[in-house]
Amino acid sequence: MNQSSVNEPATPRPDSNVPDGASPHQEQSAEQAPQPDITLDEVVAAVSDLIEAKKLQFSAQWEMVGAEAKLLRQSVLVTALATLATFAFGCVCWLILNAASAVLLAKAGLHAAVVAGILLLVNGLLMFMAWRVAKDAFKHISINPLVAAVKGEPQEGSDKAQQSKQES
Repeated sequence: MNQSSVNEPATPRPDSNVPDGASPHQEQSAEQAPQPDITLDEVVAAVSDLIEAKKLQFSAQWEMVGAEAKLLRQSVLVTALATLATFAFGCVCWLILNAASAVLLAKAGLHAAVVAGILLLVNGLLMFMAWRVAKDAFKHISINPLVAAVKGEPQEGSDKAQQSKQES
């Protein structure tokens, strides 16, 4: 828009039925019937309805949070029980494998002390390897990624992984 068009008076369109000097808004408001004034009782009723609606919305959201918390507790319980059952099953299988190995080594003609030493060495080595795996996995177990995801912040681990990929 150039400066000269700003200073010139507006001219009505030829097909417009607005009288000269009057804006279209003035004509439109003149044709409409005036709206009745809103009473204080109507305002109070509208505000109280709004407050009731917000209370209902809050209670519905609170019930949903309660249901989610109950579901979370149940899933933690099921996970803990499943982990315990898996651990017990693994221990029983490991004992069966140890007993079978001991019987096979004894039938091979090895002395009982040698069989016990071999089983102790194998079990100790496997226990050390499992400890190292658990120790390495513990570095990755943290609540920080969950908090970062809730906040919408990028994870620190993903930044480090991207930097190591770029260096390679």
